[in-house]
Amino acid sequence: MSSAPAVYCDGCGGQVSPEHLANRMRRLELASRFRPIHIHILFVAEAPPPDLENYFYSAGKGKPAKHGLSRVLFDELIGSLAIDVREGAERDEESFLLMFQKRNFFLADALECPVEDVVPGFRDGAKADPQALSHRFGPALALRIRNSYKPKHVVLLSKRTRFLIPLLEAAGLGERLLLYNALPLPFPHPNNPAAQMLFRTGMEHVLKKAATPPAPPPPAAPQAENQQ
Repeated sequence: MSSAPAVYCDGCGGQVSPEHLANRMRRLELASRFRPIHIHILFVAEAPPPDLENYFYSAGKGKPAKHGLSRVLFDELIGSLAIDVREGAERDEESFLLMFQKRNFFLADALECPVEDVVPGFRDGAKADPQALSHRFGPALALRIRNSYKPKHVVLLSKRTRFLIPLLEAAGLGERLLLYNALPLPFPHPNNPAAQMLFRTGMEHVLKKAATPPAPPPPAAPQAENQQ
């Protein structure tokens, strides 16, 4: 009896299970619902969470609420639109995501698959090297940015994405990067008010930069008239 053929993921390149592929397709479907036609700011996180319920674009009636790091990131990003996601008895995440889309914001992940599925032994305590992951997946991210997302600006989220900066600059995307103190925005970690405040300050900084039109090129030097 022949064994089933190996299945590979076009997101992470690994040999994966049918469940892995199904989750990847579901993430793509969820994100496509809220993708703007023209992306003004592309926010880039490191990787999606392992569970679909915590995925940034997982929203709708009957879906469980996000928790942990996903909850904080969602609240802080949506809060940058001056929508208070902490008030009220019920969180309507779908409405918040529609507002996010209306502002022409979009969030993507540098790794299209969870770190748990990409780094061998991660679930057993192995460490994920952000530099190695950036060098492995950064070129594919640059292609997605250039050929698919085509944003006006790119904002990296969390210091773990800092190794993407030289890769994106080398790909000719440096002018689109909006950095805060020459680094990605710090992640607004739960139970860390200082980190959350720093994230909000950085967000205010990049939003102002994104709203400021680029300086016009200097005028050409006048050509000297030919003397008769």
